[in-house]
Amino acid sequence: MISVHNRAAQTFTATGLAVLDREIIDPVATEELNGGFTLRFNYPADGPAAQHLVLENIVATPAPGIQSRQGFRITEITTTLDGLLEITAHHVFYDLAANLIADTYVVNKTAADALKQLLDAANSKHGFTASSSDTSTRASARIVRQSLAAAILDSKTDNSFVSRWGGELAFDNWHIHHAPRRGRDAGVVIRDRKNLTGYEAALDYTTVVTRILPVGYDGLLLPELYVDSPRINDYVAPRIKVIRYGSVEAIKDAEKPREDELPLPQAYEKLRQLAKAEFSSRHVDQPHCAYKISFVDLASTKEYEGFCDLETVTLGDTVTVRHDDLNVALTARVVAYDFDPLAGEYISIELGSAAGKFTDITHTITAARSQASQAQQAASIALASADGKNTNHYGTTQPVSARLGDVWFKDNGEQVGIWIYKATDTGQPGWVSLATDLNGAELAANLQAAKTQIAQANASVEQVQASLKQTQGELVKTSSDTAAAKARAEKALKDATSTQNALEAFKVQVADETKNINSSLTMVSDNVNLRVKRAEIITQINLSNETVLIDAAKVHISGQTSIDDAVIGTAMIADAAITNAKISQLSADKITTGTLASARIAAGSITSDKLTIANGYIQTAMIRDAAITSAKIAYIDASKITTGLLDANRIGAASITADKLSANAIQVGLAGWTSNIRINPTQISWYNGSELEGKIASTGMQFWYGNRYIGQLGRGHKKDHEEIEGISTSLANEGDYVAWTYQDAPNGDYFTCLTLDPKGRFYDSAGIHLGADLRTNGYKFYTTENRSVTLEDCVLTDRGTHPGWVGPTKLAKVVFHTYDVMIVTNGTFYNMTRLFDRLSDLMIRVNGLIGLLNQGWISTITSKADGTISWTYFHNTGYQPMSTNTA
Repeated sequence: MISVHNRAAQTFTATGLAVLDREIIDPVATEELNGGFTLRFNYPADGPAAQHLVLENIVATPAPGIQSRQGFRITEITTTLDGLLEITAHHVFYDLAANLIADTYVVNKTAADALKQLLDAANSKHGFTASSSDTSTRASARIVRQSLAAAILDSKTDNSFVSRWGGELAFDNWHIHHAPRRGRDAGVVIRDRKNLTGYEAALDYTTVVTRILPVGYDGLLLPELYVDSPRINDYVAPRIKVIRYGSVEAIKDAEKPREDELPLPQAYEKLRQLAKAEFSSRHVDQPHCAYKISFVDLASTKEYEGFCDLETVTLGDTVTVRHDDLNVALTARVVAYDFDPLAGEYISIELGSAAGKFTDITHTITAARSQASQAQQAASIALASADGKNTNHYGTTQPVSARLGDVWFKDNGEQVGIWIYKATDTGQPGWVSLATDLNGAELAANLQAAKTQIAQANASVEQVQASLKQTQGELVKTSSDTAAAKARAEKALKDATSTQNALEAFKVQVADETKNINSSLTMVSDNVNLRVKRAEIITQINLSNETVLIDAAKVHISGQTSIDDAVIGTAMIADAAITNAKISQLSADKITTGTLASARIAAGSITSDKLTIANGYIQTAMIRDAAITSAKIAYIDASKITTGLLDANRIGAASITADKLSANAIQVGLAGWTSNIRINPTQISWYNGSELEGKIASTGMQFWYGNRYIGQLGRGHKKDHEEIEGISTSLANEGDYVAWTYQDAPNGDYFTCLTLDPKGRFYDSAGIHLGADLRTNGYKFYTTENRSVTLEDCVLTDRGTHPGWVGPTKLAKVVFHTYDVMIVTNGTFYNMTRLFDRLSDLMIRVNGLIGLLNQGWISTITSKADGTISWTYFHNTGYQPMSTNTA
């Protein structure tokens, strides 16, 4: 319903002054993302409600995506020659364009708090409220003598709300809602069509960027310079763009890092992340796309079905457009629409991004002139601040203490704003912006040049000081080295003199000793003439009255030497000195110890008459190992085998028969293992030590884990029906799951295909779980009462083949289309999405009728006797509008 209301109206739930539905002509509501919201329509100048269509009155009408009707204040009325009123009305939000903010400073606040402060700072009272879903973004803005609407929505000014806090705004009459991003991705997909009536598409490749050269603060560059898009090979050549990220600043002075500066490796990584985000988030590596779809024109084409999903989107929603010829799917947002509020349908929508308008260009020119003027003022202030009386502050954080006249150079990336601390319009001192959006690189260059000159001067001074200090040190060291050298030379001369004197004394001493030795060892005798020379000092000769002791390695006895009988004793004969050549004969009785080796006994020399062995004389130790062979044993008593085991090779095949086993079981031990196998007539069991791990019995194979009985695989029967036999996999109470698994590669892991998990310990939820696709091959699914459905491929005329559930007669189906559910009844299919859309539209229309009926109408007219008439009203139907929510 479209109705007109008094200009002071605040709610639009009633019919107001009049309902315009019957006579209104071509109503169109137009909204742009973060832009205008306007209603235009024609109305007969002589229509019943024409008298209410005056300036400032409000027209209430439905709008897409908003539950309540929206108010549009009439701002322009033109009367045509055809007798029509051409009405233009803007959303009531634009009432704030006539309200003014004198001066307010929002400092480091969230979006919701910032909106509240702006609304509270308005000169005139209003009924607007605001909210925001963005609780993390904080920013500051100074608003001086600006309209409230511009302070909130004008993105062309630096200090507006949308410029500082970003995001997108939605209006619901007197409430403003802010969000980082309006709309959603509802999964709507359309295909690009060529030469289609009602469809326009434009792709702009001039904006494509596939290689970014990111530049940080003060010209910071990556070592590798560029960051490439994953789509760089989709185009003939790389499309390169320089993008500046002034907020990324590397530490220049490691000893005094600034608050926002990063270590160089982190600054590099930040540049890479920001550049990659241009591709992943902003999609700069895709062509700029713009589409306009006119539903009125498309409705007459057979391709309309492919675009009908667009009728469900709202402003800000994301739509995917597939370009088959380019083999690419581009995403575009709903940025504007034309809506027929009477029919409740879109007339057209625009996808992509809003194009620049002529007013934007003029605004840019005005802003440039303003910035130039601000820059000139800022330069003057900066020079004035150099007189030493005031302080220049730098950085992004507001100075805590300041004096009147202080200047704050506020960094904002590569942009610098200049603020001065002075008295404001309220009489209180505060920071007042003098210039913003100045090029920070220019200021930084001047400052850097000054810093460089100072640094060079300091370096020169330090270099001279270092040279002087080094020269001074070398002079001191040279003097010290000279004195030390002189002392060492004098000491060497003194030591040499002492050494020479000592050698002379030693020489005399040695000569004297030599003379004494020669004298004492010179003897003249008839038989001995000895002389001990200097080289033979090691020889020792002791002479006494009884003996002559000669002990020298160099004594050589030549000629004949006589030795008396029995003089040479055992000790005088060296071990092994007497050989065969020295012995002429030897008596056997002289051999009293030791034994003759076998090699010293001639073969065949010892005969039986020469050898006698006493009974029992040969003991175990006398018999060499392995000396007794089978040939030496005539017989042996089995009782003599008391240790060891018979090897398997020593037991003949089929030698051990049942009558040889004394028990009803066999236990087999495995050498080197703690496991063993036990066999009895009814089962085979295997153990790990003493713990049973499994067994095979007549009922099947059973498994244990420690003391837990896990289950069995084997023969079974139906309870109470033993004649019904089969093979079963039975999970015991202490077991956890049964699974069919497969191994994806040799020595690889096993993956479950089908798992019974009754306790939910495997999958965290109890039940039967599939680990692979289930293919029914057209077989039926039955209910408990033998009714069935099948999962089949269903063919829909002109819609292709899709999966669906099919009833027994095949006339009833539930088919899953790519984006819609199709219901087939009696062979005819219906699109449930379209059905619900039409149902919702029908309910809206019925609600409109109920609203009209509830306005009241004449039920009876009575003629009185005095010639007058009277009538009675049927004031209300008693029905209330129904909910249009079909979810």
